[in-house]
Amino acid sequence: MYPILLKLGPFTIYTYGLMVAIGCLVGFFYVREEARRTGFDTDKIMSLFLWVLISGFMGGRILYVFVEWERFLNEPLRTIFGRGGFVFYGGFILAFGIGIWQMRRKSLNIWKTADIFAPGIVIAHAISRIGCFLNGCCYGRPTDSWLGVSFPPESPAGSLGQSLIPIQLFSSLTLFIIFAILLTLRRYKKFDGQLFWLYVLLYGVTRSIIEIFRGDPRGHIWLFSTSQFIGIILAILALIMLGKLGREKEQSL
Repeated sequence: MYPILLKLGPFTIYTYGLMVAIGCLVGFFYVREEARRTGFDTDKIMSLFLWVLISGFMGGRILYVFVEWERFLNEPLRTIFGRGGFVFYGGFILAFGIGIWQMRRKSLNIWKTADIFAPGIVIAHAISRIGCFLNGCCYGRPTDSWLGVSFPPESPAGSLGQSLIPIQLFSSLTLFIIFAILLTLRRYKKFDGQLFWLYVLLYGVTRSIIEIFRGDPRGHIWLFSTSQFIGIILAILALIMLGKLGREKEQSL
């Protein structure tokens, strides 16, 4: 685990930030090439990508502040401007709303565009999760099994002083699998929006399971963690949308 990759004088390059940057770049290039392949206006798509990216980071931080409300009250600046502190679903929800607004402004077909973006979001997220492991955040529960990883004491995970499930790597693996599924099915989709809502469904289910093995504090709604609750709701919505869009396609034939 290497939370700090290297130091260049007063500048420090953190592995978490680096992996997030690499993930965003890979997602950017995927979306650009897929837009070209499907005949979209790449300028519109790249502009939309920037809107989605910025709103995604903002939404992730906003939901983090709500989840860590007590910490925010005690350390508002550190909570808002700290290196870590993002909740993926907060970013996803805000980026989705801003994305729809921008797609309407740019006269882009919403579900066709969403299908272009879905694999790009997944691959960016998969790579970023590796950064979580290298940083020692988003860690799993303590374990005595061979899977256990001992993190440096100065990291968030290492402060517990126990071997933990490297749930960050399992999360990354499931995202890479989802990416492979979407990449395989993109040429065979039966209706627009199928890839996007399939992604929402698969990630909602896998994230809800992975949350069971998380050990870091991340807020709760009833019996569920915040992300688990949102994941279940979005998975149900995805099933409804897949059925709705599929029926609309059949009726149009």
